[in-house]
Amino acid sequence: MSEREASDSIRQQAVRGGVYLTVRRGVSVILGLVGVLLLTRIVGPAAYGVFSAAQGIFNYLLFVGLMSVHIYLIRAAGEGERTLFDQAFWWLLLFSGGLAVLAAGAIFAVGTLWVRTENFVSVALLLCANLPLTVVSYVPMAMLERKMAYGMVASIEVVSQLAYYAVAIPLAWAGYGVWSLVAGFWIGQLVLPLGFFGATRYRPRWQWDLQTLRPMLRYGFTQALSEWLYNLRELAPSVILLPLAGKEATGYLAIAIRFLTMLGFVREAAGRLALSVFARVQHDSARLARAVSEAMQLQTLALGASLSGFALAAPWVLPILLGAAWDVRAILTAFGWAGARVLLSALFAIQGSALIVKGYLWLMLRANLAYAVLFLGLCYGVLPWLPLEYRLVGFLIADFVAHLPTYWYKHWGMTRFVQRPDYGITVLWSVAMLCALFAPLLGYWLYGASALLLLNPLSVRRLRELAGSLRALRPNRAPRAR
Repeated sequence: MSEREASDSIRQQAVRGGVYLTVRRGVSVILGLVGVLLLTRIVGPAAYGVFSAAQGIFNYLLFVGLMSVHIYLIRAAGEGERTLFDQAFWWLLLFSGGLAVLAAGAIFAVGTLWVRTENFVSVALLLCANLPLTVVSYVPMAMLERKMAYGMVASIEVVSQLAYYAVAIPLAWAGYGVWSLVAGFWIGQLVLPLGFFGATRYRPRWQWDLQTLRPMLRYGFTQALSEWLYNLRELAPSVILLPLAGKEATGYLAIAIRFLTMLGFVREAAGRLALSVFARVQHDSARLARAVSEAMQLQTLALGASLSGFALAAPWVLPILLGAAWDVRAILTAFGWAGARVLLSALFAIQGSALIVKGYLWLMLRANLAYAVLFLGLCYGVLPWLPLEYRLVGFLIADFVAHLPTYWYKHWGMTRFVQRPDYGITVLWSVAMLCALFAPLLGYWLYGASALLLLNPLSVRRLRELAGSLRALRPNRAPRAR
């Protein structure tokens, strides 16, 4: 197979995988919007804030427990041996089990001495008890992602989501409040290992070999340390916002982030595809840089359109759906600032994926260390001095500003070790999407500015090129028999 044919094959697999992920996650978005709107309308911002703060702790422990071993399994050269996955399974099970025990003590101490919010400790302990089951499910999921079987992965995740809402919504109607969310969480998380192990028919056998484990942990720890630093932000709602701004502010941040997560399914799809696709072209810097540039452009359009579309509809739709208990302007403010950060971070996350595949993990470590130090410094240095009603906005601005050094580090790494990506049209489209995102808050005239940026000749020409490139990747259909 020629180099060009190999490149086209990779792109076809990537596009096919992207279609599966996008369609399935589109269904997930619809289910998620309906489910979260019903739940939040019933339980209100305070209960939702407590649950989301506890879930942030679970999410952080998940990053720590995984230790990037699943990424090692996905990018490992060749087909891989069964022993590699068995070793990963037993390491993840033992490590995450010990981590859950240690975390339980820390949650009790911090919750009692610092957070001091009703039900927080109990909810956090119950969520984190599920950690080992969720962590080990990433081993069979890595098997599917190595084969680019994204359709199966997304299907299992949709079923997990359905199970969550099928349990949580009836319990919430029955008046169980935050405990309905906890019950739904547990059922939804149980579906993941059942689904992934069932789909792969993987049954772990005992395996403990230090020669197999050492390179896995060496790679995992080097990359995971960077992820641990960056994902300290998952702890921020529980250890910063909840004690300093209260349950309601935490609830508004949580629902804004939930909307962003559901609408940003394209970002998740791009991240999953990036590791697999970039790994196949990692030895050709020019091809890798072109892939990064094109991925940035496509993601700006898809992610920006979904976020700005939601911001346009929210002022009229959310008051009807959420009810009088929620302040829609507070949600839009949190959504706008967090959405701007997500839009920019998604672009540089693509560059980060390329640098990870190339092995420049130390650079990602520096970038995320800069973020963690600046974010914590801004939060604890500024938030206590702000009036209570402005602390949520201050928290969001601190998060946005703290990300700026990470963008510079990733750009520098791409330019220095791979090749400078093409920013021209990406910057233009990013500004257009940011104008549309903030229009409901600052003025609807910003939609005019967004339209001018998107409809200028340079932009229109590039849109046509991308559309033609995607059409060229469609498989040729066999002619119909007559």
